[in-house]
Amino acid sequence: MTKQEFLSELERALGKLPHTEVEQALAFYDEAISDRMEDGLSEAEAVAGLGSIEEIAAQIAAETPPIPRAIARANTGSRTLNIVLLAVFSPIWVPIALALAAAALAVYVAIWAVIAALWAVDAVLVLMPFAGLASLTALIGGGNPATGAFVLGITLIVSGVGLLASFGVFGASRLLFQLTRSFARWIAGLFVRVSGDDAEHGEPARPAGDHTPDTPAEAGTDPSDTDSPGNTPILEEGVHNA
Repeated sequence: MTKQEFLSELERALGKLPHTEVEQALAFYDEAISDRMEDGLSEAEAVAGLGSIEEIAAQIAAETPPIPRAIARANTGSRTLNIVLLAVFSPIWVPIALALAAAALAVYVAIWAVIAALWAVDAVLVLMPFAGLASLTALIGGGNPATGAFVLGITLIVSGVGLLASFGVFGASRLLFQLTRSFARWIAGLFVRVSGDDAEHGEPARPAGDHTPDTPAEAGTDPSDTDSPGNTPILEEGVHNA
């Protein structure tokens, strides 16, 4: 199979995935095949070493965000028909979309409300001695200094408990903050790739296997790197033959 045949088959196998995902995959494999050919492989060998087109297409489809994937599959190929369908089904998908957005916002706000409530309670405990001083002043004026001193002592103890609790509140806040980040990333992941090395490098994910070319995301090197395990034997063999 030639490179062009491989890319054409891959494009057909990707079907109705979003256009950007298809273009990324084709560009990646175009470069991967070219790099392997530059390393001494024939075109057929370079293509054969990539693995099964079906496996590659399945992996790319699995890692495509669900919302763009669903939109791409629902695309009829006609702009006018797409608009008509959106309008016709708007009484269904608009309320659902709004409900999901409201639910996501409610969860996010609820988590931050818990964080704010924890710090508010802790702040009240820490600041209790000010209330104790006010009570002491009032009770001294009323002729009950002993009671005022007792109240002040209690508030000081409560303040100490609040100070100790600050460490726990801080730890809980960190956990809740990480939870909000994870939740936000999960929401964003419905629309775009936001996690994993593949997202950071903008490369489509590839199935792990002996025939899969290394990507910068997987190996931290360029596919043409002559020090990679797949390329070194070829170069060494060429040197020995020479």
